[in-house]
Amino acid sequence: QEYQVNATYSMGPSTYSSNTITFLESLEHYSCQEIVLPGGWYIYSSYILSEDMNAEMVMSSLEDNLIIVKNNNGSVYLPEWEFNGIGDLDFHYGYQIKTHTSDILEICGLQIKPEENPISLDAGWNIIAYLRENSAAVDIVLESLTDDDNLIIVKDYTGSPYLPEWDYNGIGDLRAGQG
Repeated sequence: QEYQVNATYSMGPSTYSSNTITFLESLEHYSCQEIVLPGGWYIYSSYILSEDMNAEMVMSSLEDNLIIVKNNNGSVYLPEWEFNGIGDLDFHYGYQIKTHTSDILEICGLQIKPEENPISLDAGWNIIAYLRENSAAVDIVLESLTDDDNLIIVKDYTGSPYLPEWDYNGIGDLRAGQG
């Protein structure tokens, strides 16, 4: 099988040279993530770092189906008006997205390792990414925040809540592709 990878080197040249030694530090796997958009409003996230994270480039596969992408700060990408107030998307965060109909957003690039990419939270509301491929229970994923009594409420894109103070989990599992 053939894989596309991104190599990083700890010592030596990164291109072939005769009579030299290069030490390989790591190989990062190039992959794609397909995010199923249900149509209408949705909150998505991705565990992929694309070569070009510009909102216009990442969303280009949605063509005329995309209405708006909005970040946590209220900045928007409006393709109909050719306005990109977001600039580059940040894989640490989730984004509100609205499409006319259901669609699939495909993002290709390097897969992010969640253990190497902590997510910073501001006081108040945040739209965060879920950086894992496999689903996991919301209470386990956010356990460090609940242990510190620093988490009040989490909502998914449908408005279903997780309320740790009341030991209520209306979300269930966090899933890849959702914010």
